[in-house]
Amino acid sequence: MKTVVLFVAVFCVATAGSLLAQVLDGQSPVSPRPDGFVFCSDHNNQQPVPLYGRCQKRQIGSLNCGEKVTVVARNGDVLRIIPASERAPRFVDASAISRQPDKFVPFDNDSGVPDRGPIDCSAAVERRPMVDGFMVCAPGQNSVPAYLSQCSHSSSASLACGEKVSVRARRGDMLQISTATNLQAHVALASSVSQRPDKFVPFDDASGVVDEGAHDCGNLPDRSVTAPRAIFISNPEYTDQARKKKINGTVVVSLTVTVDGTTRDIKVVKGLGYGLDDKAVEAVSHWKFSPALKDGQPIEKEISAEVTFHLY
Repeated sequence: MKTVVLFVAVFCVATAGSLLAQVLDGQSPVSPRPDGFVFCSDHNNQQPVPLYGRCQKRQIGSLNCGEKVTVVARNGDVLRIIPASERAPRFVDASAISRQPDKFVPFDNDSGVPDRGPIDCSAAVERRPMVDGFMVCAPGQNSVPAYLSQCSHSSSASLACGEKVSVRARRGDMLQISTATNLQAHVALASSVSQRPDKFVPFDDASGVVDEGAHDCGNLPDRSVTAPRAIFISNPEYTDQARKKKINGTVVVSLTVTVDGTTRDIKVVKGLGYGLDDKAVEAVSHWKFSPALKDGQPIEKEISAEVTFHLY
């Protein structure tokens, strides 16, 4: 007998992002952020300027001489900047950034850049121990994307379903993690990392993982909403007509996941005909979800689903 194999991928329908009202460290969103230029002194032989994290414990990158950056704030003898190639803030020695590209002009009190004062790194020494977590894949996926920073647009690594990771901290709707084979810190959606390998248990306030707060990434969509998670998927049936015609393909439907995890308002967005559209709708009507969450509370969420039919 020919076997029907169903591949299902569920993903959220993109919604319009809302403009973030809070800007890093309380700076007004209308306050201009001046440009700066990487200044390499002659005695350093034009070597790249190192970039650091918050407390300058280790170098996390470098800047080329003359490179243009956005200056966010002063913190003692360092500047908080955003390189053109990134959206996350970094730290660099104030003596390495000039207000003018052709000569060194420091970002002093007259520069208009807010002075936030030296960073207190005394608490950074007392790190809470990392805890184990386990990667959870969405239906139809065989890996989970990870990112170098919370503001990255594209993934930098893929982690296998069930892979064990070390969870360092929470950052808004993301978790900072590392793996046994890659000790460099990455971030992944909190909804894709579980405390337990056998069922999904989120890293919430009770997990003991320190919450370091979300980074300000500018005008990005609202990330306080986590997507619904499919927990039961029923396979659709082939119609005799589609089987005889050996029809293969994908039916795309839109649907609403309710607060109790059921589905409603199922509509075909892209069909195959031969009765398969109705079979896809019928199957999706029996699906069960963990509902979408906004600030930890269940909400209704419109998503789309792909139901792929394939005959062997």
